[in-house]
Amino acid sequence: MRRARALLVLLCLLAYASVALAASQTATESYHALVQQIDARQVVSAHVNEETHHVSVTLKNGTDEFVIYPAADHKVLVDALIHHGVTPVFVKKTAQAKPVHHVLRYVAGGVVIVLLLIGGGVWAYTRGPRQPPAPHAGAPPAAGPPDAPTA
Repeated sequence: MRRARALLVLLCLLAYASVALAASQTATESYHALVQQIDARQVVSAHVNEETHHVSVTLKNGTDEFVIYPAADHKVLVDALIHHGVTPVFVKKTAQAKPVHHVLRYVAGGVVIVLLLIGGGVWAYTRGPRQPPAPHAGAPPAAGPPDAPTA
């Protein structure tokens, strides 16, 4: 029974993951096909990245498509979009986030170590000199230094 449940859960997770991955992808098509769609007035919106020469378009049927266009055709593409009633949105390449170096974590660790060292020093200073352990009641006397003869 457990195997059947585990198998069912695994199949559900795989089905959900495949649907989620398929929905997030955009279709990549050729520049020539994009020009034909612009001429047929199928393009609703266009996001143009001038630095990387990419254009992301949304068609009337709701599909998103991603096209890499030649750098020389940038002006032709933008003019064709404007001529057919689509206002291009110019986007910039998003800057990559800097990796977090966790500086505060290292500072906090250093402070904890310093406090532990100070606490250990205070504890060693305040506990005083060590006393030898007291002998037990039934134990033989410990061998100590010989007593000095009394005169």
